[in-house]
Amino acid sequence: MTFKNQLTALAAFVLLIAVVLACSSGGNETEKANKLVDEGNAAVQDAKKDITEAESLKQKMLSTDVAQLSEARSTAKDAIAAYDKAEAKCKEAAAKYDEASRLKLNDKFKEYLALKVKEYTKRAEMVTTAKGVPQALIDSESREGWVKKANDVNEKVDSLRKEADDIGAQAEKVQKDNPDIFKS
Repeated sequence: MTFKNQLTALAAFVLLIAVVLACSSGGNETEKANKLVDEGNAAVQDAKKDITEAESLKQKMLSTDVAQLSEARSTAKDAIAAYDKAEAKCKEAAAKYDEASRLKLNDKFKEYLALKVKEYTKRAEMVTTAKGVPQALIDSESREGWVKKANDVNEKVDSLRKEADDIGAQAEKVQKDNPDIFKS
């Protein structure tokens, strides 16, 4: 009986270790998720730089004298390239947040990540739409046609920005309401 009791105790101990390791692997998932979130956040910072560059080039394009249309169109192409880089970074951020959300995590952390995916997918759509202003200048045959197209694009960009900001605010609220599950 003693040997059987020792064997049972050993089996219980091994089972306990297995449970502890299984529970601690959830911590590893959180660690992995935090690493992915950091990578997503780095992509967001890169996207912000690219958007700033694109907006600066767009302003340069808009302030170029009408007599220098070819220069303005060249600047428009540079702005589109910067918007393309920003769009790629927004999509990269969304992909990192999405990958993190698929890990074994606290439900509120998953909710936060799902909102960040939606936010940066929407921001990528906004950046894609914003390319329409410089593209309209390149494609335009008249000032009136370009102005109308640019105004339409700007309205859509503003709408998408508001949607993205609203989703971002929801994510911030989840984070603020659950500070114990987010690393500082």
